[in-house]
Amino acid sequence: MWFFGKRKEEKKEEKKQNIQTGQEIPVQRQYVRISRDIGIISPDIPGYKAITRDISIGGVKITTSKPLPKGKIIKIGLELEISNKPFELSAEVVWTKEVEPNKKYEAGLKFIYSNPEQQQKIEKYILYILETQSNWYKTIE
Repeated sequence: MWFFGKRKEEKKEEKKQNIQTGQEIPVQRQYVRISRDIGIISPDIPGYKAITRDISIGGVKITTSKPLPKGKIIKIGLELEISNKPFELSAEVVWTKEVEPNKKYEAGLKFIYSNPEQQQKIEKYILYILETQSNWYKTIE
């Protein structure tokens, strides 16, 4: 579904330009992010719980009480309102930063899908949010 990310041709062209010029191209988000507070449960997260700040097909940004180690693979359960039980999958901690000294941290988690159905569930969830919480589809001509 290319709606949520860049087309493969666009990504290849960016890489090609980067190789040819030798210049660093700033990292841009690969997927559209939706601002959304979602509960996350995981034994790898301090206090076993965190809140997302945004979500995309690629991952989530979360707020925690302690930093998470960069590169760590963790099991998470997303508490999506379209399901009665947490949606479980793995994620890699890509970055972490202190927001409030010794009190609040943010981390970027990249989803690791073990099967195509997991990604499809996230795609369906994002479409559900877009369709029910905004009028984005009414403004497109």
